[in-house]
Amino acid sequence: MSEAGGRRDGYRRRGSNSPVAALQTVLMETLMDDSERFVHQQEIHDKILRESRHMQTANFRAFHPDDLESMVREYDQRFLDGACRNALQGRPLTFRLAPRLTRAGGTTKWSKRRDLRTGQIHEEFEISISSHLLFQTFRDEQREITVVGLKCTNRLEAMQRIVEHELVHLCETLAWQDSSCSRRRFQTIAHQLFGHLEHTHRLVTTAEVAKTKHGIRPGSRVSFVIDGVRLEGIVNKLTKRATVLVQDPDGRRYSDGKYYTRYYVPLGMLVQKD
Repeated sequence: MSEAGGRRDGYRRRGSNSPVAALQTVLMETLMDDSERFVHQQEIHDKILRESRHMQTANFRAFHPDDLESMVREYDQRFLDGACRNALQGRPLTFRLAPRLTRAGGTTKWSKRRDLRTGQIHEEFEISISSHLLFQTFRDEQREITVVGLKCTNRLEAMQRIVEHELVHLCETLAWQDSSCSRRRFQTIAHQLFGHLEHTHRLVTTAEVAKTKHGIRPGSRVSFVIDGVRLEGIVNKLTKRATVLVQDPDGRRYSDGKYYTRYYVPLGMLVQKD
C-alpha cells in the first residue's frame, strides 16, 4: 500500500465527530504518491470522456456543468475519501461554465445570506470554469501550455488541473473559512495532493491572441467600422473583446482630460493604425 493510502487509513481509524475536522486531517496529512496520483488522474480523465454526453474528444468542443460536477465528485472520492462532500453537510454546491472569465481559469465562490424571517444563515458554494480560456486554447498555438506549472496537451487535461486548483479552494474554505492560493497552506495542499508546482496558468488569453495574431495591445491605435461609419480610437482593455476609446465631446472624461465613448469590438473587426 502506498504512503498516501496508509495516511488515509490512519485518518479513518482515528475518526472524528466533526466532518470539518476530518477534512482538515485529510488535507494536512495526505501525501499522494506520484504514481498513484497519475493513475487516479488518468482514470478520471478516461471516465469523464467515456461517460460525458457532451465531450467527444479530449479537445472537446462542448461541455456541460454536469461534466464539471462529475469530475469534482470523482476527485473528492479518489483523493479525499469523500471528506469534501461530507464537510458541505448538505449545503448546496453548484457548477457553472463561465464565458466571461477571461483571465482566471476558474473561481470558487462562497455566499451567505440571512433569512429575515427565521434569522438562519444559508450558505452556498459555486465552482466556475472559464469556457472562454479553454476553447481559446489548444488551437494552433506554437508554445507549451501549462496550468499550475504542469504541461497540458489537451483541454480535458487543462480542465482537470483547474478543477484540482478550485477543489483546494473549496476544501480550504470548508475547513478554515478562508482560502488564498498565494499562501503556503494552499500551495502545500495542492502540491501534496495533486503535484502542483505553481498556482497560475498559461492558457491563451485574448490579450495574447490580439498581440500575436493582430499585433494589437492596450494603447494601440485602431480603426473599425460600425453601421457603415469608420471610427478610430485607442485600445484601452482586452477581455473577450477589445474596449476601444473613441474621442467624443459628448462622451465621458478620462484621466488625460479628453472625452471618449467606449466601444466593445471583436478583434477581427480591428485594423491597426500606423
